[in-house]
Amino acid sequence: MTGTAPNDGSGDDRPDARPDGGEAGGDLPETDLTVRTHEAYPRNALFDWLDQRLELDHTLLGKAFPEDNYGSFLLGEIALFTFVILGLTGTFLGLLYNPAVNSVTYEGNALQYAGTEVPAAFASVLHITYDTTFGMFARMMHHWAAYLFIAAIALHMFRVFFTGAYRNPHEPNWFIGSTLLLFALVEGFFGYALPYDNFSKTATTIGFQMTGTIPVVGSFLQSLVFGGAFPAGADQVIPRMFFLHVFLIPAALVGAIVLHMAVLMRQKHTEHAPSSRGEGRPDDDDDSVVVGMPLFPQQFLVSTIVFLLTAATVAFLAGFFPVQRIAAIGPATPTSTPSHVGPDWFFMWVFGSLKMMPSWLGEWGRFAGGVVVPSLIIGVMMIWPLLDNPEHPVHFTADPLDRPLQTALGVAAVMLIIVLSIDGMRATVAAVLGVSDAALYPWLVALTVGMPLFDFAVVYWLLKRRKRRKSRTGTAG
Repeated sequence: MTGTAPNDGSGDDRPDARPDGGEAGGDLPETDLTVRTHEAYPRNALFDWLDQRLELDHTLLGKAFPEDNYGSFLLGEIALFTFVILGLTGTFLGLLYNPAVNSVTYEGNALQYAGTEVPAAFASVLHITYDTTFGMFARMMHHWAAYLFIAAIALHMFRVFFTGAYRNPHEPNWFIGSTLLLFALVEGFFGYALPYDNFSKTATTIGFQMTGTIPVVGSFLQSLVFGGAFPAGADQVIPRMFFLHVFLIPAALVGAIVLHMAVLMRQKHTEHAPSSRGEGRPDDDDDSVVVGMPLFPQQFLVSTIVFLLTAATVAFLAGFFPVQRIAAIGPATPTSTPSHVGPDWFFMWVFGSLKMMPSWLGEWGRFAGGVVVPSLIIGVMMIWPLLDNPEHPVHFTADPLDRPLQTALGVAAVMLIIVLSIDGMRATVAAVLGVSDAALYPWLVALTVGMPLFDFAVVYWLLKRRKRRKSRTGTAG
């Protein structure tokens, strides 16, 4: 069933929408595809039954969800559903985890550590993984859900950026979504340290050192965030990071998600135009109504299917790809550093930026590569709607091919992240290519500078050429 509903976003100068879904000065034609908002669910027995008993809010439940090019609009829902999985599995893991680093004797099924003394945090993760029913499965569910959560947010933001859906009056949700992505990255970093194995100890030490390189406030931020020196003061740091990971940052994520959804419900979705409008519907340039499926029951049922598919995908990955085997890595030790150390994929670009800096720069190099470059990239992303924003409200998405400058900049930014990530995996890449790190380094520096510029120039030229041809011929190009 397809419906139309008033697009009641605030702060614009659109025509008033009539209560029956028609624009002031005219009615929408009666067709099988048009549903009047005063009878949003005709011939829907389920809604009628619930409405008679619960007096449901037609305005909220009648919110129109886009139905054309629909798959890309589900990325935000996938992010929401993976967060739900993270909350459920994280609760299970948090009840069994011991945020302490004092030595304890491990007695369990991991034979290589049975009867030996290991840090309590490491021992608790061993117990979860090898001695608790469904423990490894829950831990891997948590791991893969975290990966998909960040990936879904990033892809969702790619869609919003390339289609221009961040423009007036939708800037607030871009700011909220960018903050949500930042919270997700911070949450991933804090969770990374909790197993207290040798790999996570080394990666967390790098983060601690990077924080300390910030001029003036570095030591203060180390004390505020970590609660002590790391790894020397791990007995203070691990409980602090456990609290941040299981309570404070999740609470911030919940608040950001609720606010994001509240703004979305108030403003409505941006639609694809003109493909979202067809025969018997409002004109392509009429933004006083939104065309799509109502929230209940159509979108609710679609969302239920998406949730089940998301959970099934996470479960499949957890069951068949159990990664991060801490038994093979070993507990954190103060004197050894594992070879080819590196963070998870979503921090690999930061690690690559850090490694890109010449060693002779010392602490200033760590500050530039680990703090300045990532801060500039994230900062530009967060304030982008202030740099590219029309004066008048825009309620339809744009074709990325019709936005040469913005699309070229987006492609260049993605290429920069990819090249920096490759540099973060330099040791692995060098081993695959059969060359040394030193031989690969100048090539990666050149690619970091050259590839984004090259991609920007090529994409911009091609799209400008297409736009000129389209304006001459009046076709899609």
